[in-house]
Amino acid sequence: MKRVLRYPLWLGELFTGAKSFKGNPVLGSERLNRWGLHAARVWLAYWVSRLRMAMFAPGVPKADRVAFQREGYVLKENYLPPTQFESLVAAVRAYEGEIRECCQGDTDTHRILLAPEVVTQLPEVKAVLEDPALKRLFRYCAGHARLPICHIENVHNGDRPEEHKRDPQKNLHVDTFQPTMKFWLYLEDVTDHNGPFVFVPGSNRPHRERLKWEYEMSVRARQHADSYTARGSFRVSAEEAQRLGHGGPQAFRVKGNTLLIANTFGVHARGEAEPGSSRLALWGMSRTNPFVPLPGLGFGYFNRLQYRVLQRMRLKEDARAAAKGGRSSWHVIPRKRI
Repeated sequence: MKRVLRYPLWLGELFTGAKSFKGNPVLGSERLNRWGLHAARVWLAYWVSRLRMAMFAPGVPKADRVAFQREGYVLKENYLPPTQFESLVAAVRAYEGEIRECCQGDTDTHRILLAPEVVTQLPEVKAVLEDPALKRLFRYCAGHARLPICHIENVHNGDRPEEHKRDPQKNLHVDTFQPTMKFWLYLEDVTDHNGPFVFVPGSNRPHRERLKWEYEMSVRARQHADSYTARGSFRVSAEEAQRLGHGGPQAFRVKGNTLLIANTFGVHARGEAEPGSSRLALWGMSRTNPFVPLPGLGFGYFNRLQYRVLQRMRLKEDARAAAKGGRSSWHVIPRKRI
C-alpha cells in the first residue's frame, strides 16, 4: 500500500532533475525506457537548457558561447592579473574556517563553503566572484539566473593508502541526464602528478550516437552492477568515450590561474594522480530543474538562500549520521586550513 501511495511522487519526479533508476521505479522501468522515456528526457532537457542559455547570450563573448556549445567547455588561461591571482592564493591558503570532507576510495576532497559570511572575510575571493563578466558567463553556461554554489576545494589523492577501493570519480562518467555546469579556477598548476580534469570534447551534445547510448544504458540501468550507474550517473568505457565525442578523453594540464567551465553532462573524470598529491581551486556548480523554460530569478536574496538551504541540509545529515554512530558523507574535519 505504501508503495502505491508513492507513485504520484515518482510520477512527479519525471518533470524534475530526479535521475535515480534504482530509487524511482518509474524512471527505472525497463518497459518505459524501451519506449524511450529516458532518451526523451535527455533530449528535452538539452533543448530547454539551450532555450534558457539563449536568454543569457547578450554580453557573453561569441567565442565562449561557441566553445561551450560545440566542445562542452570554456578554458581561459591567465584569467586574473598576476598580482590579483597571487593575493587570491595567499588569502585562500591563510583562511581558517570550517572544512568538510568527502572520502571516495583513497581520495579525500576538502571543501570550504563560500557562504556570504565567509566571502565577506575574503575580499580577494569576493572580487573574483562578483566580477560582472564572470557572472554573465556563469549564467550563460548554467542556463539559469541563479549563480553557482561556490567552494574552496582541495582534492587529496591517495590520502588513505590503507583504502584499496578506487576513487569512483576517476572513472569516466556523466553526472546526470541534463546539462550541468561546474567550474574550476585553479590556484596551482595541474599536471599528471596531481590529477588533471579529463573531458571528452563534443560529448555534451545529444547527437544520434549519444542518444542511442543513453537509450541502451537506460534499459538496463536499474539492475546495473555499478551503483553510480543505477543511480543515474552513467559510467563510460574507454571505447564508448571515443564514440560519444571527438578525439577521445582530453586531460587539462594547465597552469595555475586557469579558469575552466565545463558541462558535466559531457563525459569526464578526475584524472589519475600520484598518491600524496593535491589540487587546490575555487570550485562551484549549478544545476536546476531541466524542464522549466524560464531562466529563474537571480536576485541576491535567492543566491544567498541557496547557501542557507545547503547548510541546513548538511546539519540534518550530520545529525542523522551521528544518531547511527557514523558520520555524514560530507563531514566536518578538525583542521583549520584547507
